[in-house]
Amino acid sequence: MLVPAAPAHASSLPNLPPNAGGYESSFSPAYDYDTDGCYAVSAISPDGTINGGLRTTGAINGSCRDRSDLDMSQSYARSKCNNGWCAIVYASYFEKDQAVHGSGLGGHRHDWEHVISWVDQAANRVEYVSTTQHSSRRTYPRAQVRFDGTHPKVVYHKDGASTHFFRLANNNDEPPENHYHVWHYPPVVDWNGWPSTELRSRLMDADFGAATIKIKDGSFEYLLNAAKPAGIPFDPYG
Repeated sequence: MLVPAAPAHASSLPNLPPNAGGYESSFSPAYDYDTDGCYAVSAISPDGTINGGLRTTGAINGSCRDRSDLDMSQSYARSKCNNGWCAIVYASYFEKDQAVHGSGLGGHRHDWEHVISWVDQAANRVEYVSTTQHSSRRTYPRAQVRFDGTHPKVVYHKDGASTHFFRLANNNDEPPENHYHVWHYPPVVDWNGWPSTELRSRLMDADFGAATIKIKDGSFEYLLNAAKPAGIPFDPYG
């Protein structure tokens, strides 16, 4: 039995071992993170400790963009396949989303951002990519997406004077800005790859304030419906 652990208020919780199926691994995003923001880190440790996040004080990337943070990254995936298409949602957790240096104005403790790879099963490739941007979603055709092999390239980006979201990579993103200067692949844990359903439920039920994880029941289907490319026969609720 998993013993409930209190939220941790320190950075870089240990991450979960990678455990993802073929599609979830083959079409996971290749990530980079602009220097004016945090790295994605683990939201939950193997013992069930929930990341307590960080206050929006000090530098915008303060206490959340060290090499040790990058080394403890994690991506949480969930997929749905029907009518010749698979949609794979990848959820990334950040300890804070700060807009202004030294102030919590416009920002908040915790951030969840998401990327969707839309896979045409007949072609066995990503044909569309969606990213969450604040409270909205944007979906792009393959022609607008840069790839590292089969993996769409996305960047965690500060939106001017506002907070952060994922955008598609562009010409100016080479080489990547993270500590290793290569496209980053956090260990992926898919919906069926958790050490236990109890541990998975603990994360899905956790309270992250203004930030929400969109792979939990209900939110998952809603996101797929909102982001679904026009004209494809995929059923978000099927």
